[in-house]
Amino acid sequence: MTAAAVAVVTGVLLWLFLAWSGRPDAPVRIDAVKTAFGVGAGAGGVFALWLATRRQRTLELQLAETTRDLEERRVTELYTKAVEQLGSDKAPVRLGGLYALERLGQDNPKQRQMIVNVWCAALRMPFAGPVTGLRGRTVAELGDTDPELLVRLAVQELLKTHLSHDTAGYWPGMSIDLQRATLVDFRLSGCTLAAADFSRARFVGAVHIRGARFTRRAAFYGTEFTDIANFDRTVFEEGAFFSRSRFARDVRFTRVRSGGRFQFAETVFEAVADFEGGEHEHLDLADEDRQGSLRLF
Repeated sequence: MTAAAVAVVTGVLLWLFLAWSGRPDAPVRIDAVKTAFGVGAGAGGVFALWLATRRQRTLELQLAETTRDLEERRVTELYTKAVEQLGSDKAPVRLGGLYALERLGQDNPKQRQMIVNVWCAALRMPFAGPVTGLRGRTVAELGDTDPELLVRLAVQELLKTHLSHDTAGYWPGMSIDLQRATLVDFRLSGCTLAAADFSRARFVGAVHIRGARFTRRAAFYGTEFTDIANFDRTVFEEGAFFSRSRFARDVRFTRVRSGGRFQFAETVFEAVADFEGGEHEHLDLADEDRQGSLRLF
């Protein structure tokens, strides 16, 4: 193809040079032929270089696409294997699946929300749970008496680790769905996340969500808090809804800021509910059940 192009260009140039010269003598013809062949060879070189560049670019694109396909296949295989481990009836195998997903999320940011969804789904699975929180007992002190509880505590800790905005492992922009989940000694202090839904969840043991930030609406409809709850200095940028929730013990909403509706319709406070120092666009406490006492501003 390159040779044919060179021949055509050379022929055309030779004809033009001879036609424009107006002199049929041999020296002029020889010079015209030399010039035509020189220009034709140069044009052929440029054309060959363009072809080589185009071929190299095509090869690079094909290699990049192949590499991307292999990487996506590898990620899918790792994800599938980890999820299969979560279905095991053996706690160590399930823990291995949890940490495999964590490593996958660290290396592949696009997979993080999907991994968080899997962790939340694990916490939404039916679980009778303990009657009270750990009350100071460490995971090591629990031993293997309740493998399911150990797995759930590990999931909660993974969420806490990767939603904490002041850690190297922070995964920004995550949303969580923990509707109807049973959560034990749940902590989200110092975390930043997008939407969060805890509707009809049951918190066993103390709840610490201090200094957290919810960039989208947070839902706690019909949620049960069996122990103390601490939301001190938490920010709900689009508001939060605690309608029909029940607080069995003291709850602190001190210094909370809410940018939308901060609603407690038909909420039951059985002990002290402290709202001092808060900044709210719209605080709705009109229909709360005051079995306990309120501290406002």
